[in-house]
Amino acid sequence: MSTTHVVKQGECLLLIARRYGFADFKRLYEHPDNAALREKRPNPNVLYPGDIVVIPDMSSAKTQPNVSTGRAHRFTVKAGARYLRLALKDAEGAPLCGRPYLLTFEQEVIEGSTDDEGFLETRVPFTVSHVELECEGLSWELALGTLRPMKDTPDDGVSGAESRLINLGYSLEPTGKMTLELRSAIRAFQHRSGLEVTGRLDVATLQKLEALHGS
Repeated sequence: MSTTHVVKQGECLLLIARRYGFADFKRLYEHPDNAALREKRPNPNVLYPGDIVVIPDMSSAKTQPNVSTGRAHRFTVKAGARYLRLALKDAEGAPLCGRPYLLTFEQEVIEGSTDDEGFLETRVPFTVSHVELECEGLSWELALGTLRPMKDTPDDGVSGAESRLINLGYSLEPTGKMTLELRSAIRAFQHRSGLEVTGRLDVATLQKLEALHGS
């Protein structure tokens, strides 16, 4: 019998899937019972607190292995990996290619360099929720799994737009509310993007913000 899970802040579909015994989050996301979720959240990596995920009964999917008794057998369990992928750019929007970085989480430090397109991609444990990134003499504290969608949300996309603007370099304190500072940042973004400067999160602004942010 299926059950439902109410998404909490900081949860992503990958962690929810593993919590209920699904090694691959796609089995959960693509299940027919989650058709409404797929329509509402076309990007499975960006959920909003309060979204409903249907957890189907796994008992019917379990099969008995066809092996002989009295002998040792080896089984391989496929578990999905969790990857952190970031695009690093300078103040003008040009990718930071081949730049060394340090990524710190828990007791581990990863050293690497961005690729030819300015991307950083590395595997991180499922338990990690915060990382610190250092590059080009700057540092950022990143909260994983907290990015919110900008469409079909109770706050009309305000918190999602605010997070993306912060990630794109706009100086804002995260409040989740349409403050004067946020409206000013929206105007600056619209002007820089060649959009009509309204200070509102209209369709064109949301589309441009999502495209430039990459999610």
